[in-house]
Amino acid sequence: MTLKKFGKGVLYSLGALFVVLLLATTFLWIKSPGKPQPITDSAGITIPGSISSIEKITLGGVDQYLIVRGMDSTKPVMLFLHGGPGSPEFTFINKTNPHLEKNFVMVYWEQRGAGKSYSKKVKGESMTVPQLISDTRELTLFLAKRFKQEKIFLMGHSWGSFLGILTSYQYPELYHAYFGIGQVCDQYRGESVSFEWVKEQAKIKNDKKGLKKLSSMTFPDSLATTDTWINFIMYERMYVSKYGGGVTREMKSMWPYIKMLLAAKEYTLSEKFKYMAGSIFSLKHLWKEVVSTNLYTEIDSMQIPVYIFNGIYDYQTPFVVAKDFFDQLNAPQKEFFTFDNSAHSPIVEEVEKFNSIVLDILNKY
Repeated sequence: MTLKKFGKGVLYSLGALFVVLLLATTFLWIKSPGKPQPITDSAGITIPGSISSIEKITLGGVDQYLIVRGMDSTKPVMLFLHGGPGSPEFTFINKTNPHLEKNFVMVYWEQRGAGKSYSKKVKGESMTVPQLISDTRELTLFLAKRFKQEKIFLMGHSWGSFLGILTSYQYPELYHAYFGIGQVCDQYRGESVSFEWVKEQAKIKNDKKGLKKLSSMTFPDSLATTDTWINFIMYERMYVSKYGGGVTREMKSMWPYIKMLLAAKEYTLSEKFKYMAGSIFSLKHLWKEVVSTNLYTEIDSMQIPVYIFNGIYDYQTPFVVAKDFFDQLNAPQKEFFTFDNSAHSPIVEEVEKFNSIVLDILNKY
């Protein structure tokens, strides 16, 4: 092949790649209007009295976004606190368990520095647990006033369960009850349990490559920097997911979640591209507070009902750690719900059981 023909071949290949990228970007742009989608009946007609909106609100001096959805705008309000830190879950919940919108006005808050609320204007020094608790309180007061309800319900998943239980502990008068999914309570111990589990699984499954990698890793000590933790988690979580203890038992990588996000019409193309940046930003600034806080010593009693939901295969926030915390916790009403076919997300893994429990609780109010 002559140099001239080779050069033409390279140009044709680059041209084809450019066209593919252009078409993919155009497709994603069309799928990314950044607008709320109506709640419709089986005929595709918007349900009268329903609510579906994307709203900007200022909390703690920072612009943040809410995605609000409910079949009946007069139903009780459920404020959902996403995981991460920095990983909004609207697309995940809405795609796999939209049924919650039948009995609640679901408020999916994209916390400061995350998702639609990620911006370079958000200062790193403002990314603290006390500030996020303050934001949660301020948002709760806003929602109660807007929807004319004396109290609302609070639900947190993973990092959101850490934020949620701390907020409802400090401001119990604002909430009917607290729901924790994949409850964070002593994440340092949880990470240790998780690490020992993946090494055991690697042996059981005779995963020689995995065992070699895991054996070369050093578990961070209590004084480890955030960068050390992030580097450790980046690899350890790969094996947690691979062995069925991650976000769900079936998700072996984050690709299914990424596909849901890319298809979500509630996000603009720019917001989709910045999602990961927000996640890393939030994790960088909040992780050290999470992993160094032991709620066993911080919270021994709650003034509102507490309901904990944990999958037995959860090795991101291990079942045994959450159960031990629950057992020592005092509350006017408390229940621990075990999900035998779930890992970290029973809200989407065992939808029928999860929703039935939540509805039974709702009927008490």
